[in-house]
Amino acid sequence: MKFNFQLVKLFIRSFYSKPQQLALYIMLLIAMFYLALQYLGVNIMIYFLGTSEEYLFYNLFLSMGLTYILTAFFAVSVVYNQRDFNILSSLPISSKQIVIAKVISGLALPIIIVGVLQIPTYFLLFLKYGLMEIVQTVVFLTLTNVVTALFLLSILSISNRFRKLFPSSLLYLFTNTILAILIGISPFIYLITHQSEKIKLIIRSFKVSTSSDFFTAIANLLNMGYRLSMEETFIKAITTPLLTKASLIGFLIIVSILILICILLLIATVKNIAVNYYKNGLLENRVEKMPKISMYRTKNIWGYYLQREFWIIQAEPYFKMQIILSLILTPLFTIMFTVVVKMDLLKLQWIADNESHLFAYMILFLSCVNNISGTPYSREGKNYASSIVIPLDRRKVFLAKVTIASLISILSVLISYIIYMLFGNIDLLGLLLLLITFLLIINYNLLSPIYDMQHPLLKWKNPSEAVKSNPNVLISLVYGFPILMVIAFSHFCLLALNVSQWVVTINIAILTIVSTVILLFKVSKYRFKF
Repeated sequence: MKFNFQLVKLFIRSFYSKPQQLALYIMLLIAMFYLALQYLGVNIMIYFLGTSEEYLFYNLFLSMGLTYILTAFFAVSVVYNQRDFNILSSLPISSKQIVIAKVISGLALPIIIVGVLQIPTYFLLFLKYGLMEIVQTVVFLTLTNVVTALFLLSILSISNRFRKLFPSSLLYLFTNTILAILIGISPFIYLITHQSEKIKLIIRSFKVSTSSDFFTAIANLLNMGYRLSMEETFIKAITTPLLTKASLIGFLIIVSILILICILLLIATVKNIAVNYYKNGLLENRVEKMPKISMYRTKNIWGYYLQREFWIIQAEPYFKMQIILSLILTPLFTIMFTVVVKMDLLKLQWIADNESHLFAYMILFLSCVNNISGTPYSREGKNYASSIVIPLDRRKVFLAKVTIASLISILSVLISYIIYMLFGNIDLLGLLLLLITFLLIINYNLLSPIYDMQHPLLKWKNPSEAVKSNPNVLISLVYGFPILMVIAFSHFCLLALNVSQWVVTINIAILTIVSTVILLFKVSKYRFKF
């Protein structure tokens, strides 16, 4: 057991180490504080606006949801990653010991973070419950979160068992990502499809005219949501042990059942991963595995610069995965937006009147937040040094990066518009809004890479560090987002003043054309010193 514990510490320190960059470390602390503050604020609001049962009910599903998200975001990268294979496979350690340590280390961060976030909310329980009831609540919530995390890991372990059937790491990573998303949203889809009419009634009843009405409406919304959820047998079965005042013997039986479920899920997860640990490790780390990069001969000088950017993206499966996720995110929200509007769930006439405008700006912002345009130089990594010595035109390198990022965003927008067209009608106004969206994407992508060009993060071992753990991602938003916000604000202010939609859209189109020309002129005159 001591050896396994040391192995767990090794994985935790290896994958959950403190960021080396001071700026990133400070932003991480601010983000954690902001998350804790939001979580506490939501729980306090539910506690004082709802009943004790409603508070426990929502607190349970908030903690389960947060645990699920953290497990999908952090633990999967530990448990199903084979970067440690070359080191551990040569040591006298069984694959089962390694996998157990990986699973425990993968569970550690989500459970600890959620547990720490829950501490302030537990003090609220002292206002209405005794010490024994509070202990029971804490134990039940903790075990439920462990079951949630292990459930996700056990499902993903099935795909890991058949890893050899996936021809590439990219397809395997993509499958796991989609699987985690589908499992996460399936309860909401089930509830919406089975209780759609009642959900519509709840949304229609949400009417606010004064501040006092707002809190009353929230309280009614919490109550109706609680009663609606409790009509589902599965949800009622999960929450009954928490909401019912069980005796000590009954509580011990519930705890024993939860522990038994955890053990069974842990055994299944470990068995599925360990059975092909060495085969999967060799598959992921084989020496001959080289990225398949397509290169084409071209006489056009721009073709070479564009191919160089494609080569950088193809060099790492993670970069290709980022592009795929960018292409998926916007169409996914398009479907959600279309369903909400067509079902008239919000019952707001202004949204119905300005549907095409809202849709255009929604997919604009979603297509720009893709971590691609903000880190084009950091993704080069070790290749950046050689690119400086090679006599390349720095302006063309920059514009090639802007072109690739813009094409990816434009493609996601086109897919979204095709989906939107299948559900609704796109007229000439919609096509003009599409043109504005394309131009604003180019505007954003001309500005967002500037900081990364000046301060690229090049020292990374894992490609995710160049994107996910790169502070340049957030800083790039400061460069690119203001122009989007100003134009969007101007657009909707004019619409609010009842100016003709055609007049507003034509003027905004002219404004975006002018801004695009100005930015391209500035780039052509900019002195690229790097």
